[in-house]
Amino acid sequence: MKDIISWFLKGAAMGIADGVPGVSGGTIALITGIYERFIAAIAAFKPSLWRFVQQKDFNGLWLAIDGRFLLALGAGILLSLFSTLSVMHWLLENLAPVVWAFFMGVIIVSLWFMCVGKKWQLNDFMLLVGGAVIALGLIFSTPADIEATPMILILGGAIAISAMILPGISGSFMLLLLGLYPVVVEAVHARDVVIVLWVALGCLVGILSFSQVLQWLLKRWHDRVMSFMLGFVVGALVKVWPWQIAEGQLWLSPSQYADATGLPSYLILSLISFLIGSILVWLLTTRSNV
Repeated sequence: MKDIISWFLKGAAMGIADGVPGVSGGTIALITGIYERFIAAIAAFKPSLWRFVQQKDFNGLWLAIDGRFLLALGAGILLSLFSTLSVMHWLLENLAPVVWAFFMGVIIVSLWFMCVGKKWQLNDFMLLVGGAVIALGLIFSTPADIEATPMILILGGAIAISAMILPGISGSFMLLLLGLYPVVVEAVHARDVVIVLWVALGCLVGILSFSQVLQWLLKRWHDRVMSFMLGFVVGALVKVWPWQIAEGQLWLSPSQYADATGLPSYLILSLISFLIGSILVWLLTTRSNV
């Protein structure tokens, strides 16, 4: 039961992260020590599972897909994602620096834990820089303006869910780049089941296919792949700078932000939020039993 609660809470943290454009649930999975198990559980969904159904070996099927882990984690992700999407949207509209400061604390402390003890080689540094450059390229990309047709929604869902399981790149941020984030948020608010189902279908296709690729890469070049992923996390730091203006992609000092927006800089609240995020990561990492 303790493990199930732990997996559920980690899934909830992943869901909250993926509800914010610029933060990745994959980062949360990585820093809480469940990333590789998460990928392996998803990648277990293969045509070969059909033999368990034919033999009516449902216990074997449950074990093959790591059912207890995946169910608890998935429940946490879905519950938090849908329950906090509106709250996060409001917070980003009204207290954006405080939100970004929290996730900056999460990412910086996460990087420290992930880098400590790692045996760095030249290839690792090159891959880290490469990952950071790609992440920055995505961050500075201009959002597209496309029509939300069923095919586009499926494609967007597939791309977003693939990004979700990569540390540093948010699924919702990819939806933002595709011009679909407002459409999906409005669909959730308005209970537009049709749009939600098209996106969900894309998510299903994307996660089942991309997880196979990731698992294959991790089995063959584990340390190199992890170095590359750390680069994505480093690149994400730019996106979560607290005092930013999305229009024009400006990164400002607290006083410049207040002058440019006419809003408070929320400096004290942001510092507190940063500390809370840092402490939470420290607790999750040092006390993780999984």
